[in-house]
Amino acid sequence: MIKRRFFKKPPFLFFLFDLQVRVSLYLTVKVCKSLGEFLIAVFVFTQPRKRSVKRLSFVLFILSVSFYPANAQKDTLLEIGSPAPNFFLKGLDGSEFFSRDFYGDTRNMPKGRKERNDMVFSFFATWCVPCRKEIPELEALSEKYTDVKFYLINVAESKEKVNDHLTKNPIRLPILLDIYGKVSEKFNVKDGGNALAVLPTLVMINKEGIIHFYKKGYVEGDEKKMEGEILKMLNTTSR
Repeated sequence: MIKRRFFKKPPFLFFLFDLQVRVSLYLTVKVCKSLGEFLIAVFVFTQPRKRSVKRLSFVLFILSVSFYPANAQKDTLLEIGSPAPNFFLKGLDGSEFFSRDFYGDTRNMPKGRKERNDMVFSFFATWCVPCRKEIPELEALSEKYTDVKFYLINVAESKEKVNDHLTKNPIRLPILLDIYGKVSEKFNVKDGGNALAVLPTLVMINKEGIIHFYKKGYVEGDEKKMEGEILKMLNTTSR
């Protein structure tokens, strides 16, 4: 009689399999667009470790890795023409900024600002080199188009750090502090509160509270495109 030898899998193989399943589940959740798809994914990954399930999880792992970047890239941009998120932040000078005081529906408060303005927001950080190149261009545009309100929004840095930065790099535009990154998440600057962010991120919002223009990053020459978009926004809302 021929006896079969059974070899135990080394522990590190089980670790790799568990890691594969966890990563697969995470990426699948990111890719899933509906609750039904998510529940199916959970069902698959929580089944006993049969050979067929292992194969299926491996296939899902490959598919999720393959398709995740495309979906992630698609989700990083706000849709032009869609309503802009509302938010509240404190300014570097201690003032309070309510977005509904400037665009979209007004606040139902006695002290709520009634005048509507076209808005330009630029998310920045003190460590961001492209931001330092973009800010002077925004300052020049703000002086040229005085009917448009320009604001810088600092992403996830302390008031002290921003003030220290200003002593060496003076900025004339008003600065809002998004210390916890929550507003940055609303505008898809930060992904789910992660430390990584694409800066600068520029958002133009018209008086009606509709996103007119949205872009990430800055290269030389972008100021001409920004000015063109400002003119389009002014012409649209002045009708």
